[in-house]
Amino acid sequence: MNETALVTSDLIDLYDAVFAHGGFTVRFNADETLTPAASGFAVSATDEQWSVPSAVPFADFAAAIERLHALYPTANAMGGWVDGQRLYLDPVEIIDDLAKAEFLGRLRNQIAIYDLSASEEIRL
Repeated sequence: MNETALVTSDLIDLYDAVFAHGGFTVRFNADETLTPAASGFAVSATDEQWSVPSAVPFADFAAAIERLHALYPTANAMGGWVDGQRLYLDPVEIIDDLAKAEFLGRLRNQIAIYDLSASEEIRL
């Protein structure tokens, strides 16, 4: 389990991105900072669904991100988006190969994966 906390200013930026842009996808860096993911295919690291109320206070949002980061150490990224009154959080792997991303998505019972370069969903 990862015992280092993510950088608070990065978590604040994610929280703001949810309300300003409707969501985010970021990569985890070795120094616990976060970098926007701009290319590759985002595939959930789990078939479990994680969500919180969309009006979640920042402290609860940050705790949820850190918990998911610790629970899914193979995930090299995190995605989040608002749908209705829920904020969905998804520990993800960024995969560069489309065929491999589609295979992993199907293996994890995903409805879709996300093409970061094209900013579009790929239904499976």
